[in-house]
Amino acid sequence: MTSRAVIIGVGNPWRRDDGIGWAVAEAVGQRVGPAVDVVESDGEPTRLLDAWAGVDVAVVVDAVRGGGAPGKIHVWADDSELPSTSASTGSHALGLADAVALGRALDRLPKRLIVVGVEAHETTPGRGLSSAVAGAVEDAVDVIARLVASRL
Repeated sequence: MTSRAVIIGVGNPWRRDDGIGWAVAEAVGQRVGPAVDVVESDGEPTRLLDAWAGVDVAVVVDAVRGGGAPGKIHVWADDSELPSTSASTGSHALGLADAVALGRALDRLPKRLIVVGVEAHETTPGRGLSSAVAGAVEDAVDVIARLVASRL
């Protein structure tokens, strides 16, 4: 990694709202430019460890199901308790919390880890975000751009 920050979009764009992580990561990359690296991931823990290796700030963005309204944005930073499951319980065998636990055990966490979760609505097979979740993309980009700028 050559940048001090990485945005990791987690998900599966073939499961509707589970593609929010990729959509937001791509949009952040377009707005912020070369100040960050952008990685698309399926969320497999060892790939996450590789994606955030050696960076100062890693922002992971993924769909979540926490009981909030579709499109609601959640932020977890550093030691706050991470969500245990993503929106697509069938497409991520292990979750982000597992990757963090593995990273902690192997001393392979980034200096700062921020997780941005967007409440999903529709995760059935198919492409395209639901309207509520698509409407949250720019808000999530704003949140992430501010977080990255304040931590670099």
